[in-house]
Amino acid sequence: MEITFRGVRGSYPVAAPHSLRYGGNTSCIEVWAGDTCLIIDAGTGIRTLGKELIARDQRDIHLLTSHTHWDHVQGFPHFAPQHNENAHIHIYSLAHADRALADIFRAQQQAPFYPVSIDDLEARIDFIDLQDAQSFQIGEVQITCHRLNHPSFTGGYRIEYAGKVLAYASDADIYGPNLLGDGMKNGAPELEQVRREHLQNSARDLAHRADLLICDTFFLPGEYQPDWGHSRPEDGLRLADEAQVQRLALFHHEPHRSDEEMEAIEERYRKEALCDLFASVESMELPL
Repeated sequence: MEITFRGVRGSYPVAAPHSLRYGGNTSCIEVWAGDTCLIIDAGTGIRTLGKELIARDQRDIHLLTSHTHWDHVQGFPHFAPQHNENAHIHIYSLAHADRALADIFRAQQQAPFYPVSIDDLEARIDFIDLQDAQSFQIGEVQITCHRLNHPSFTGGYRIEYAGKVLAYASDADIYGPNLLGDGMKNGAPELEQVRREHLQNSARDLAHRADLLICDTFFLPGEYQPDWGHSRPEDGLRLADEAQVQRLALFHHEPHRSDEEMEAIEERYRKEALCDLFASVESMELPL
């Protein structure tokens, strides 16, 4: 696999001197597994990627969305392949209880929010609603979606190809005390504890012996908010240790975090990590 970080920020994009090195685009990962084109999340980083895919005449595109909060889908209306009549875009996400994925994307891309609707695009677009722990094949690539602890319906992805494993866990409060996903909070305390353990085990299954884990580490310890659905570097280190991960990428950076602060965070947690660790940088390319 060949991996490129196209956007590494959380919440909203930034264009400011403090983010010149680590980048200001929101979540987007480009993955090539042989000739198979995978994209994880459609934050603002997907815009320039779309132009490059047009230039190389890539027609078959698979977009894995973790969830549909804006910082993970806001770049899609500006994704150039949707205007290519020869393109076939497959969009996947963990199923919502009461709304189809297609309806959620249509709601974002319609008047008065946007002038061109999904139904008027030239590309063929298919929407696939996934279940928790569902596995599926795209050519020689096996992908499994695991539900994570975050408001709404949020899934992480385990991608397996040619003996290598990429795990993507953003957004998620992996070890947080509160159940945050829709449909998770109702029930007796005993039932909620079972659900909490299920979500933690889901994250471990997602990351199990991964060659690379890309993990939400939005908060520092003193900033942590238990109802926001985001983790800290300590949580990423714990998950990497429990799941026997080879390499950990800190991801979904807080938008105000400066390049100097990111360097200090990387240096601090690299000393504590039992695996190789780095803070993700926009445009960083990694072979796996």
